[in-house]
Amino acid sequence: MNHPNRLRTAIHNDGTTPLIGIFDMFSASVAAQHYDGMFVSGFGFAASHYGLPDIGFIAWPDIVAFVQRLRLAFPQQHLLVDIDDGYVDPETACHVVQQLENGGASGVILEDQQRPRRCGHVDGKQVLPLDEYLEKLDMV
Repeated sequence: MNHPNRLRTAIHNDGTTPLIGIFDMFSASVAAQHYDGMFVSGFGFAASHYGLPDIGFIAWPDIVAFVQRLRLAFPQQHLLVDIDDGYVDPETACHVVQQLENGGASGVILEDQQRPRRCGHVDGKQVLPLDEYLEKLDMV
């Protein structure tokens, strides 16, 4: 069974499917000792990889490369990946999702924020009009 189907099955089973937030290979190695699922957090990744707040600095090739390394190191874990707003437009979001699928991601979270985006933990966020967000979802 492929990774997205494994996660989908786990979510549909009775009970809870814990997805522990991780931000680097070390935090992933600790999480993998105790849980089947990991959440690749944009907030944690921006802070640990760039030393910057999660306000739009993440470049999609960096998150894709990180997920590829995670999948090689942790072949059995679920990997749910925060891809912010899909890195600007629907076409890029579609490309990023394809790259993550090829790299072994189990699923993605696509936010509905307008640019400039802000971390979900901070004030000042604005959401996309519903039709623009649905366009991204339809493409991915």
